[in-house]
Parts: sequence; C-alpha cells; structure tokens
Amino acid sequence: MKYKKKIINISFIGFLFVLLFFILRVFADNHMPDSFYATRQETIYIDTFIPFIKFKVKPKCNAISASSNDKIYECNLSLCGIPLKNVELKIAERKSVVPYGIPFGAKIFTQGVMIVNISSVESSKGDIKISVLKKGDIITHANGIPINSNEDLSKIVENSEGRDLNLKIIRNNLNFEANVAPVKSVENVYRLGILVRDSSSGIGTITFCNEEGNLFAGLGHAIRDSETNEIIPLSHGEIMKVNIKNVIKPHNGQAGELRGFFESSIGSIDLNNNSGVYGKLNSKIESDFSPLKVAMKQEVKKGPAKIISTIEGTSPKVYDINIDKVSFDKKNPNKNISISICDKSLIEKTGGVVQGMSGSPIIQNGMLVGALTHVVSDNPLHGYGIFAETMVGNI
Repeated sequence: MKYKKKIINISFIGFLFVLLFFILRVFADNHMPDSFYATRQETIYIDTFIPFIKFKVKPKCNAISASSNDKIYECNLSLCGIPLKNVELKIAERKSVVPYGIPFGAKIFTQGVMIVNISSVESSKGDIKISVLKKGDIITHANGIPINSNEDLSKIVENSEGRDLNLKIIRNNLNFEANVAPVKSVENVYRLGILVRDSSSGIGTITFCNEEGNLFAGLGHAIRDSETNEIIPLSHGEIMKVNIKNVIKPHNGQAGELRGFFESSIGSIDLNNNSGVYGKLNSKIESDFSPLKVAMKQEVKKGPAKIISTIEGTSPKVYDINIDKVSFDKKNPNKNISISICDKSLIEKTGGVVQGMSGSPIIQNGMLVGALTHVVSDNPLHGYGIFAETMVGNI
C-alpha cells in the first residue's frame, strides 16, 4: 500500500513538473522576443518575475548568417538549463542618438479619407443606411479619382445623381473595391451617410535624433484617429515648433494634457507606425544633451531612471522616475516598460504623466532605454514606455 502511495506521489510530482514546463513554454512563446541584439557573442541573462531565477540566451558556436555588419546565431531561450524556445541572437554595432525631449506639434494628412462615423440618410423612402461601408474604412479613390480630402469626396458624391460610385477601400490593411449608390436626402442632396476625416493634429515629444541631426523619432506610439482608434494612414505630415503655455492636470479620472501654440514648421513626418512618428528636420536643432548609446532591451532593468520632458516653454528638463517593471510582451510593445513618477517638482507641476509627454526619453545607466508612451488611466503617477531598441530601427 505504501509502495502504491509512493508511486502516486512521484507521478503527481512528475505531472506538476510537466505542467510547469508546458506553462513556461507557452509563456516564452507568447511573451518573450523571437530575437535579441547584442554587441558581441555572449550569454544574455533576463530577469524574471521569479526572484533569483533568470531566463538565459546562449548562442551556439556557429553563425547561421553573416554580413559585413552583423552576425546571427541560433540560440535557445532557457530557464534553469531547460530549453523553452528557439530564438536568434543578432550581433550588431551599438547605436548612438541624441536625446531631445522637446515638444512638437504634429499635422498629419491621411492617405485618402477615413470613415469615423456612419449614420442613416433620411430620404423620401425612409432612413437608408449603406451597409457595405464600415467605421475605420479608408476611401482612397472614387471612380478612379484619387481622394485627398473631405471636399474631394463630397463633390463626387453630390454630383453623382445617384449613380453607382466605384470606391477603392482599405480595411484592416486589405484593399478592395465596392460599388456604392449615393442616397438622395430630404434636403435634395446626394449623401453616403458617412463622416470622414482627412487630417489630425496634436502635441507630442521628440524622443531623439540621429547624431547628424537630420532625422528624428517621436511619440513612441502611432498617431491614431480619436474616433476609430485606427492608425492614421500617412499621406504627408509636418512637425511644428511648440511653445508650452500651461498644463491641465489630471482630474476625475481624466488624463491631463500639455497645452501650447504651434509656431513655425521644423520638419516633415515620413512614417507613422506603432512605434512612433519619424521624419526629417528642416535644419539641425541644437540639443541640451550629449549623444547617448541605445540600450538593448535586455539591458533595461527595474530601478531608478530619468525622463527628459518639456512641461513649460520650449526648454526640456530632467526628472526622476522609477522603472517598476520590464516586460517583453510582443503584443504590447508600447507598454514594455512600466514607470512611476517620483520627482516632486514634476508631480507638483503636472500631477504626473499627461498627454503631450508621449515620446519623452527614458534614461538609465547613461543610456537611452526607452520613451514614455501612455499614462495609466486610473493613476497618473504611473505610465508605460517603449524600448528605445524598438524605435531606433526606424531611422
């Protein structure tokens, strides 16, 4: 009887071990990167949520790919010697950039027009809704004519006399065409029953420029439409110098914001994607800060750090923060770094993280490790950031 009980206990322990291994495999697949950068062939140790236990990335001896600039090694991501996932280790030269932390105004114009709302058209035959069109759709052409503004589409619809319009549409990054007949409203005007937007504007922060001073990166997240939350497809855009005049502090669960006025154009926006906005400066803007090396994501650690931000006028200042958590979740790259504000002067002036501070550089151990991206909605003293490694690949 004791012998059977012992077998059952051993089997149960074995089952728990297998279950734990399976959970760790799933965690590694879903939350750990598929590749890492390093400056040399070395074993990388990554902190985990379990004290004293670290993930390990150890490259094999032979490179599987090589060029004049980098080498790529096959690796195992392991925990306590147990391999969990195959990853790549890319050996690359460490980049340096110039941190800025200065505000900019973004004016961005869409590729086509984005549908931000849909309603029925009141006609003599009753309320009619065009079902083929969806909120978030981007209309790029109508009857072969490029649509660059709200006015372009309105004129074509109003002059259609109810005949079908052939619309080229982008939906969830897929292109398709649809024939749509405008409806004659009770006002005797042809309509599609949609509200569209062709541009957007707002305030953000320049994170860094390259050492030459002609290319910039900012925000740390995409400019999205406020109605649809979709990334605005970029036709063209520009950044403007901004003078911050006052701060609206967070209140009643509402995020605070920096407020200021746009001055002269200082550059163009050439890319708007999930990791930020990128473009060219008209001329080099002098920074108050020296170039910094860009940290690899595995070098970002919990502990004291700094942010550079401008909360009044045009001059950036350095403030104390703490990095509370580092995550490698691939599904939320804009929230890989969790921070808390601990600088009393910043808290006094802004109440914590406010809109417009997005893009503020995060500095730790003398390196640029990331950029501020979001505020925690119910606690303005806390926010999120993106790895600098993620942003620097776009310039």
